[in-house]
Amino acid sequence: MSPNAPGCTSEAIVALVRTRITTGEYPAGSPVRDGALAKEFNVSRNTARESLSLLRHAGLLTQEPNRGFFVRTFGIDELKDLYRARRVFEIRAVQESQDATDEAMAAVEASVVRAENAPENEGWADAQEHSASFHRAIVGLLGSPLLDEFYLNLMARLSTTFSRSPEPGKYHSHWANPHRDILEKIKSGDRQGAEGLLRIHLDDSEASTLDLARSVGAGR
Repeated sequence: MSPNAPGCTSEAIVALVRTRITTGEYPAGSPVRDGALAKEFNVSRNTARESLSLLRHAGLLTQEPNRGFFVRTFGIDELKDLYRARRVFEIRAVQESQDATDEAMAAVEASVVRAENAPENEGWADAQEHSASFHRAIVGLLGSPLLDEFYLNLMARLSTTFSRSPEPGKYHSHWANPHRDILEKIKSGDRQGAEGLLRIHLDDSEASTLDLARSVGAGR
């Protein structure tokens, strides 16, 4: 929905702000102005503020008295907890992938193909989206809109750390091959093999994320 479309709801504002956090347009620690969003969406500041409050409850923003809302920065222990949650969702999805619909499997395949065909010098937002879309599609195998929504917020939280990389495009560019290998295991019915590859992949991702967080100063 266009920001200026009539009837634009707080859900649309939430979705847009979350996308901007995920792509790094709103980096960790940056302010998110309710006045600017109210003007962009042609709504009252109260409506914009209520939308940002929803994002605060979702764990994406903090609110400081007399200063407003800011994109959260996550510390090492918080990042570890986010990866624990990722494993619960993604591994369960692979374990139960025999029940996935053809459409859900096609979404995983499409995400892998897009990453494989991406240019080597792609920007941060594209590299992040190619990586995140694969993992969203994996969770999508469960066929649960509620889990899909929760996972969107989880990945947006992690993105606030990803976007702090000096070379964020390269940070994600090496994930495409593991994605293809995991997909092929799922397609062949080797769910145990896919689970093993996914566990290794998530362990590698977590280690890289924690190293990045420490190098840029987690929690600052």
